[in-house]
Amino acid sequence: MKKIKFGLIRFNSIKSKIILIVLSTVIFLSITLGVISCILNYQTVEDSLELTMTAAVDIAAKSVNSELTSYRNIAMEIGSLRDLSDENVTDEEKQMILNTRVEQYKLQSINIISKEGLDIFDEFDSSNEDYFKEAMNGNTYVDDPLINKADGSYRVIISAPLWKDGIPGTEVVGAVYIVPEKNFLNDLVGSIDVGQSDSAYVLDKNGNTIAYAEQEILGENSQELAKTDPGFAELAAIEKRMIDGETGFGRYSYEGDIEYSAFAPIEGTDGWSISISVYQNEFLSGVYQSIRLIAAAVVIFILMGTFAAVFLSKGISDPIKACAERLSLLSHGDLTSDVPSTKLKDETAILLNSLKVTINEINYAIEDVSFHLGQIENGILSDEFTNEYEGDFAKLKDSTQGIIEYLNKDLTLINETSLQVSYGSEQVAAGAQALSQGTSEQAGSVEELSATLNEISENVNNNARNSVFARQKTENLKNEILKSNQMMHELIEAMSKISNTSNKINKINKAIEDIAFQTNILALNAAVEAARAGTAGKGFAVVAEEVRNLASKSSASAQDTTLLIEDSLKAVNDGIKIAGETEVALKVLVDNSEAFLKAIEEIMKATEDQALSIEQVTTGIEQISFVVQSNSATAEESAAASQELSEQSNNLKKLVGKYTLKSFNTTV
Repeated sequence: MKKIKFGLIRFNSIKSKIILIVLSTVIFLSITLGVISCILNYQTVEDSLELTMTAAVDIAAKSVNSELTSYRNIAMEIGSLRDLSDENVTDEEKQMILNTRVEQYKLQSINIISKEGLDIFDEFDSSNEDYFKEAMNGNTYVDDPLINKADGSYRVIISAPLWKDGIPGTEVVGAVYIVPEKNFLNDLVGSIDVGQSDSAYVLDKNGNTIAYAEQEILGENSQELAKTDPGFAELAAIEKRMIDGETGFGRYSYEGDIEYSAFAPIEGTDGWSISISVYQNEFLSGVYQSIRLIAAAVVIFILMGTFAAVFLSKGISDPIKACAERLSLLSHGDLTSDVPSTKLKDETAILLNSLKVTINEINYAIEDVSFHLGQIENGILSDEFTNEYEGDFAKLKDSTQGIIEYLNKDLTLINETSLQVSYGSEQVAAGAQALSQGTSEQAGSVEELSATLNEISENVNNNARNSVFARQKTENLKNEILKSNQMMHELIEAMSKISNTSNKINKINKAIEDIAFQTNILALNAAVEAARAGTAGKGFAVVAEEVRNLASKSSASAQDTTLLIEDSLKAVNDGIKIAGETEVALKVLVDNSEAFLKAIEEIMKATEDQALSIEQVTTGIEQISFVVQSNSATAEESAAASQELSEQSNNLKKLVGKYTLKSFNTTV
């Protein structure tokens, strides 16, 4: 049987498994209940301790606040004394009043500070002190203690405003401060009692210890100590919460001991906080005792569970073990050994009896099936099952009978199929031979077609190259025509300028004719006047005649120039008309050359597409050639395979003939 490992123990019996399961359950439940009980007990004590210490520290904080409030009230009462603010009262008289209050309230001292911040008795300057500033603002103030490292003593200054004429709420004319008796804070926190190992201390806003039963610890700061000593880390974390003004509960390790700490802020102070600490062992000794009792009970439960598991497993495992041993023999083919029995009347007896019946049924079925399988071995497939089987053993009979039936049917079909295969293989061989011959002829045709396509491809490639050359020449021609068109356009512009210039000259000639006409008229008038003058005007008449002749010649020259300019303008207009028609013709030629260029590009693109298509057709022809050659080889192989198949079908027919089948009375 398969062995199961558990830790260092090897379990290979049901008895061991029952013991393991029962014992594991008992151990698990016992330990679980014990652990839960211990945790609940521990948690209950810790919760109770937290409630107790939280309430205690709250009371302690209120107690310290109450004590400080009493001193603040004393300071306020002294600050309201009329004589202390009266300038007519001497310092000696004021000192006597203060001495009376010192004895009355058991104080160390009482001092008065002037409005300028100077002590009226010793002129000590307190103007920069917080207690003076708060008092001048009309508030009472408790200053942080000043610790004397030499003897461990300290003093706490509590200040209040000094009111004018002793009337509170009016003008502040100075300050008074009182110093309570030495170590009153230590005595106050030392009176707090939570347990035998409890301790209380007070921190200021900077984390300095300002009150503790042991005076040598005064002034220590765990925040600073934790920077060099990791042992103060947990305590420093709790005191950081105290500095932040939190109220809470925590646990820390200090000098090898675990302590609980409850802390709360002290109202009415400048960030003071009080803490109460107790040792864990003092309050958890009862819990430890209950844990020991629970552990003893768990051990007793485990021992009892072990005894019960052994007793229970023996009554169950022994009959099952005997049955398993007999099944082991059965698994090795032993059908003759006796089956063990039991006096019990439970399920184990049913198990053994069922095993006995099972072995008998298996014997009976195996003998019958073995007989029929022997007949099959001898080639006899015509026998029938005559015995009946119960339950699932009937499937064994049906399966064996089914094997015989299937063998009969399959061998008969194989015999018939072998005949058909033999005939079909002969036909396949003939077809394959014809196919081989046809594919050989196709291969030759494909080679001729491939060569023709190669020639066509070469011609198409030549056309493509010629198309590229024609496109380049057409592009050059188009560029030359564009240049001619541009030069014609420039010629038209030049002739237009000549026409404009001729028009201007014509206007000038017109002006010359007008001048000649006017000159002729003036000469005529001059001749008339010279005639009137007689002999005295003869010289002037000669000049007038010359001027008139000159005017006539100028007029004639201007008319001739005008005729020449008109002929030039007509020629220019004709030239412009011809140049315009030439420009239109050149533009038409450009458009036609662009159309021709576009047609050449389309021819070139079509030629490239034809070359690509021919290349693809060539590739396809090569693939067809490969396939035709492959088909030819395959046809030859098929012919050979068909011949081999015909021979194998004959062999198969001979093999089937060895069996005696139901469908045949004699050997096939």
